[in-house]
Amino acid sequence: MTGTEEEVRAALAGRRESALLAEPSVMAVARLLVTRCRDAGIWVRTAVGTLDRYAREAAGGDLAGLLAAGREDASVAQRSLEDIALRHPDLTAGQLAALAFGPTLWWTAAGVAVAWRPLGNATVASAGRPPQEPPERRPLPVPGTDPDVRLLLLALIGSGTTAYELLGVRVGDAGSLDAAGEVVPDLAAEPLALSFAPEDGGPRRVTFLPPDARAALLARLAERGPLAPEDPLLLPPDTAVATAEAADAVSAALIEAGNDVNVALCRATGDFFREWGMPGARFVARGHSQVPLT
Repeated sequence: MTGTEEEVRAALAGRRESALLAEPSVMAVARLLVTRCRDAGIWVRTAVGTLDRYAREAAGGDLAGLLAAGREDASVAQRSLEDIALRHPDLTAGQLAALAFGPTLWWTAAGVAVAWRPLGNATVASAGRPPQEPPERRPLPVPGTDPDVRLLLLALIGSGTTAYELLGVRVGDAGSLDAAGEVVPDLAAEPLALSFAPEDGGPRRVTFLPPDARAALLARLAERGPLAPEDPLLLPPDTAVATAEAADAVSAALIEAGNDVNVALCRATGDFFREWGMPGARFVARGHSQVPLT
């Protein structure tokens, strides 16, 4: 067993979906992620976990058979991805993107061309439910946050990168992946892969932008106008430093607020048990004045 395979198996240790690694095409996806991504465990678990569901829903448990059919007719592969949206009409665009993550990588790593595009029609509301507000318009991380600060914070969440690494990503560094794990420039890709230079040196690595961050990025890029491949992806160069500093301040405020909530909840819980005793301490059974605790 190679070191790469050991890392793959370690990422899935104790998980039911680890059985899928017996399928060579699944192991190939996981090895690709380990080779190209930093701290690849989360990406391996996400990819193989969604492939496990895809295998049951789209392939009847026979991924090898589906792969053979897709290699003979690429439209089989694309239809199998589109069927994810048809099976789950109530899911949001972000949820569909999450389900398609592993299958999209799987087809690509196997050499079958599929479209790296959002599934379904995100603008159509599910039956009986009002349309959801687009992710880029939701007041996250906090209401009133500057759009560029918000974009940077969203991009940091889940991507496993630092602000310095993200600010070094260029327009030409974002897109889909090819079978070798190299980024093919395409700003409309879903999932949106980013090639970045690690802050501590070493070869370039790949990460993926979360769906909400991707939506916010596309909205900001539309406002910035035409960009060249060498232009910074996330922020204009004249605002990058100030935005990063503001993002640090907002992040610190969010962490402090979370700590305050945690402390308040702990104190409230302690005060409750000091007044009322441990669970069962005041339990009174029918016909008895008090049930002893011992």
